[in-house]
Amino acid sequence: MGNWIRRQLCELTESNLDLLLDFRIPGIIVEGFVRPDICAQVAARLRELEFGDYAHLNDIPVHHVGVCHNQWAHDDKSVYFRKTQDAQAAIGRVYEGIGVDPVCMVADAIAARANRQVGVFDEPGYGKYFAGAFRRFRGHGRLHVDHAPSHIRQPWAVTQIQRQLTWNIYYCMQGLGGELVIYDTIHTPHNERFKVPGEYYFPYEVLERDDRLRIKPAVGDLIIFNTQNFHEIFGTPDGERISQTSFIGLKQDGSLGLWS
Repeated sequence: MGNWIRRQLCELTESNLDLLLDFRIPGIIVEGFVRPDICAQVAARLRELEFGDYAHLNDIPVHHVGVCHNQWAHDDKSVYFRKTQDAQAAIGRVYEGIGVDPVCMVADAIAARANRQVGVFDEPGYGKYFAGAFRRFRGHGRLHVDHAPSHIRQPWAVTQIQRQLTWNIYYCMQGLGGELVIYDTIHTPHNERFKVPGEYYFPYEVLERDDRLRIKPAVGDLIIFNTQNFHEIFGTPDGERISQTSFIGLKQDGSLGLWS
């Protein structure tokens, strides 16, 4: 018997967020969270930028604007925090004159609709993390999970979380593909042994059941899901799939922290 009590994306409410944190639903959606004209404007600006890569991962078809904490999590903490200011400035330039701040919008929506305190993660002695990276997929983001306590060996504020979610806002979905597939199998220390050696992904044999939800996001939608559920992303080799995203960590006091 599976974990999900529903097999569709649900609205953003307090009860549904609790269910998502408990692995009882596949995800949450707020349709049209960002207006289409703003999405088009942001996507046009992003096409003019040079996206960085995830050099710490092999053969992953995704590039980013901003900074990925996981890429620097095994260096001295000062290395990552030297990069956050430039990353925040780059995101600020993308939105300059548009008059929106999607990271704040997401935090405000969760606080208002799901009654949770939300803020950007803070590392004692260093300051705020970066949240709100843009990502562009052009190929298959293979079956994987994201869970800071499992994958980061050094102690950070984000390794103290109880659960890990992610939010994504979609700015461009051109061409075939682009689907997100979420599976009703939860990552555990037991199934970590199935991970392909030296890689970020798992074989399909790790999945405990066939239950899954395949989602083709629409431009402007906000989707939140539990990254401790196995998931994969199908990029668009002949098109574009661009989203803005950060993780959401459940802290011991019940509040939520954001970081990318």
